[in-house]
Amino acid sequence: TGFCASATALQTASLTASLHPNRLGSPTTIEVAFKIRSIPPEDQMPLIDVGLQLPEEMGIATSGLGLANCQVPKLEELGPKGCPVNALMGRGIATAEIPFAGEVISESARIELFSAPVKANRLSLLVYVDARSPVFAQLVFPATVLPASSPFGETIDTSVPLVPTLPGAPDVAVTLFHMTIGATSRGDGHFLYERVSHGKRMMYSPKGLLLPPRCPKGGFPFQAHFVFSDQTTATARTSVPCPPHKDRTA
Repeated sequence: TGFCASATALQTASLTASLHPNRLGSPTTIEVAFKIRSIPPEDQMPLIDVGLQLPEEMGIATSGLGLANCQVPKLEELGPKGCPVNALMGRGIATAEIPFAGEVISESARIELFSAPVKANRLSLLVYVDARSPVFAQLVFPATVLPASSPFGETIDTSVPLVPTLPGAPDVAVTLFHMTIGATSRGDGHFLYERVSHGKRMMYSPKGLLLPPRCPKGGFPFQAHFVFSDQTTATARTSVPCPPHKDRTA
């Protein structure tokens, strides 16, 4: 967990992560979640940037994800249906606090993560947010995969746009976020890719990020860095334990 201080509020952040399956040398799906709280609660600040750091040797570029690219105009016009099925990389849910009619209410939005064309020699992603009520919004914003210092390998850096609510009211403030990078075997995180074999289109579950053959001491580290609209920051860190010996090879 981590925290940041400002003149009026304290923003705290916590991070959890898991790997499914947790077997060395095997493809895996990453689940990450973070929670943000403010002290006092009514001073919750909107997020403007999130940087998620992944363990070393778990590169997105070498994964079985993002085999096609989604284009911003198509995603903005048609939503997820405007992207190739092989561009989807993960799904999630974000919960935000929204001032509405004199009280603060929570709203959940569906999140989808897509591969995008490379920019400036950096892997690029697109985040699609679909919120329905009380604030109706479909948002598309970019994320970039950047190198990170050991014990991390890559950072998924996402600039989060400010989302207005009512005139004169504070912007939307995200408090909970859960994302799956890769396809789950079932449930909301499940999705399929397609390939052509012997002239026929076939659907399959894509392989996720590849776990390295060795687990670092202390487990696989994850870290998230948060920047808020008042320019204060918070950092949270966690780790996934090394697998039992029986699960250490594919």
